[in-house]
Amino acid sequence: MSENRSHNPLNPALSRRELLSLAGRGVASLGVMSFLAACGVKGSSQPKVKGLQVLPAKAGQLVIAQWPLYIDQDDKTKKRPSIEKFTQATGIKVTYKEVIEDNESFFGTVRETLARGEPTGWDLYVITDWLVAKQIRLGYLETLHLDRLPNFTANAGAVFQNPSYDPGNLHSVPWQGGITGIAYNPKLTGREITSFDDLFDPKFKGKVGMFTEMRDTVNLALIGQGVDPLKATIDDVKSVQQRLLKQKKDGIVRAYYGNEYTDALAKGDIWVTIAWSGDIFQLQDSSPDLKFIVPKEGGVLWVDNLVIPKGAAHPTDAHEYMNFVYRPDIAALITAGVHYIAPVPATSDIIRQTAATAKTKNERDALMRVASSPLVYPTQDMESRLHHYKVLDEAEEKAWNDLFQKVIT
Repeated sequence: MSENRSHNPLNPALSRRELLSLAGRGVASLGVMSFLAACGVKGSSQPKVKGLQVLPAKAGQLVIAQWPLYIDQDDKTKKRPSIEKFTQATGIKVTYKEVIEDNESFFGTVRETLARGEPTGWDLYVITDWLVAKQIRLGYLETLHLDRLPNFTANAGAVFQNPSYDPGNLHSVPWQGGITGIAYNPKLTGREITSFDDLFDPKFKGKVGMFTEMRDTVNLALIGQGVDPLKATIDDVKSVQQRLLKQKKDGIVRAYYGNEYTDALAKGDIWVTIAWSGDIFQLQDSSPDLKFIVPKEGGVLWVDNLVIPKGAAHPTDAHEYMNFVYRPDIAALITAGVHYIAPVPATSDIIRQTAATAKTKNERDALMRVASSPLVYPTQDMESRLHHYKVLDEAEEKAWNDLFQKVIT
């Protein structure tokens, strides 16, 4: 990597979240009404909420819990330009800790505290859409003051406003999104992959990867069987279970993977696998033959969200940060660093403009790859085939997990 590139404020190298253990998720630069309907979006208008508590004065400090490598970072100085700019613009000092390895384990660190009605020590943290819905149901999240978030209202892609898991964005604003679909190496499969059914092809016996994450595997399998996850019944999930059990019994599945599926795919141990879009964008740097698709039956759309836990010490400062990251120039910094789907559509043009003034060809090419990638800015065809996860109540979650555990164990 050249020294010039490491100094670029829109540096697209390496700074991404590597530990995408548990999913959820969303999409940017959209606005297609059929896609909004498929995602369970009821519209972009936000309901008025009465009785919100008065925000205190700005404290000048903010404590954020985040996933590893899920923000822009200067490769040479290891500083985070968007955080630096936020402090310069607002005077708020940020304590930024990369402590979230997956949704469940992080929730376990704060759940008892929240249940007791005590502050967690965090002002903001980033969790996936299904956990947003769960924490809303449990009463663990602060209600947002939408009038303090004008940048979100003005600049967020239509699909990010008023999502099914948090109607009206009353408790969350998206951080980044992505797609759960299929990745493959055409040199090894010997043909193009187009369908979820390809994961069950006996020709790929012992060369198929599946996920240990229930929400990804079950929801994608439901879509593969023509079932809208938002309408799925327990009988639909039992049908999925039987199909997955047969796939495993027939020896088609090499293994059920967590994040390590990327290593197996890069090495050729698996030829075709369930995959996350941002991971494949990164792998294509060293393995350009790899392809990512949304199956013809459809894929899963996920959103990771900024939320304020109940009792946060600095909620006003948290609102300022939420609003700040929806400035298109700041959102472009983050998108160019993490390579997931940006919630601000205008970032594509900003990244292209930055590429036009790049000092080196490598720098320009890297930025243009981000700005033009369908894994960062999905095509309308991809969008039209995406679904959200079903928001599960407590009984459904247990039933789905019990059925899936019989598959992976």
